[in-house]
Amino acid sequence: MVQSKENLLLEKRSELLKRFYDALDRAFHGELSSEDRSFLNRNLIAVRNAVREAGTRRLITISPPPAIGGVLMRNIDPFENLFESFYGQSLIPDAMDSIEQAIGVYEHMSSDEGLVTLNPKETIDIELAIERALRPSFRSGPPSLEKDVQDGVENILRVLGVDFSRDREVAPVGGKAFRPDFIVIPLDLAIEVKLAKPGHGAAEIQEEITADIAAFRTKWRHVMVVIYDLGVKVDPYQLRASNLKLFGVSVVVVKH
Repeated sequence: MVQSKENLLLEKRSELLKRFYDALDRAFHGELSSEDRSFLNRNLIAVRNAVREAGTRRLITISPPPAIGGVLMRNIDPFENLFESFYGQSLIPDAMDSIEQAIGVYEHMSSDEGLVTLNPKETIDIELAIERALRPSFRSGPPSLEKDVQDGVENILRVLGVDFSRDREVAPVGGKAFRPDFIVIPLDLAIEVKLAKPGHGAAEIQEEITADIAAFRTKWRHVMVVIYDLGVKVDPYQLRASNLKLFGVSVVVVKH
């Protein structure tokens, strides 16, 4: 059986990620050789892009030790700070988790089972823009309504020049109409916005998006869930991992 060019490329990505993962593991355990460091530096950008395209990239928040105090570090990209530590915490394990999940994505894609697909580059650009620009939209104070967050996302989409509609299309499933907050027609992308606040935390949101995503995927190929967290400690890693495994969707968590 002749392997397709696409599957060969996916296997090459998986192999590069596995080698990078092993070199990081040695670095974390103090066994980094000069050859390993050179390999990591030469392939860092390629690996970061492969992880981002797989949808397993994660930004992390690091709190200072209570006894010491300090600045809360938000939205740190482990791949941009690979050999640094914050309050004594290495970012290598976080990078390794993202890489291992990306390997799983590419392995599933190579198997042609159809359970996981890559998001187009334009979808990734929207995700990055929301991560960077949504929180500054609420400098005057936290949003009180989910509609406020939806308005913030709409402003970002307009700045990006994205062709979208809001609250118009529905996915009818079992006699019920599921309506995503935004549809980006050229990307076949549905965007759903959630506001996490006391009384409406991670468990309730996960239950809602499980039903939403199952419905949206009957009509749109790609789904992005944007969660604005008002301090209820939504775990972005757990949500991304769960929904990537089950649905292959993007989950963006922005903390106020």
